[in-house]
Amino acid sequence: MKILVIDDNKEITDAVSFYFDSIDISYVVANDGREGLQIIKERNDFDLILLDIAMPEFTGLDIVQELKKDNLFSSKNIVFFTASNINEEELLSHGAKGIIRKPISIDELSKAIAKFGRDRI
Repeated sequence: MKILVIDDNKEITDAVSFYFDSIDISYVVANDGREGLQIIKERNDFDLILLDIAMPEFTGLDIVQELKKDNLFSSKNIVFFTASNINEEELLSHGAKGIIRKPISIDELSKAIAKFGRDRI
């Protein structure tokens, strides 16, 4: 299984990285929205993309819009990471396949991995 984590908060990406290392999951981290978009465009092998919505300069929703514009969105398993109080229905209307609220729960992260992974944990 391969996961891309896009979140500007290094503490969150460090914690998620530690968890993925502990269960032997292959992952890539981007701490910037534009960098994350570039990685998505260069590689087409992620089973799951964990995408923060609220990032400075280039948000998770900006990434979604760019992927849709380039016809790359529909094939992606994107789960939003958010601390926002935006309701779940509104977030899912953007086309994400799920939402994980911050602070991140290992249980919710495990469920997303199980749902979208080729190899179940």
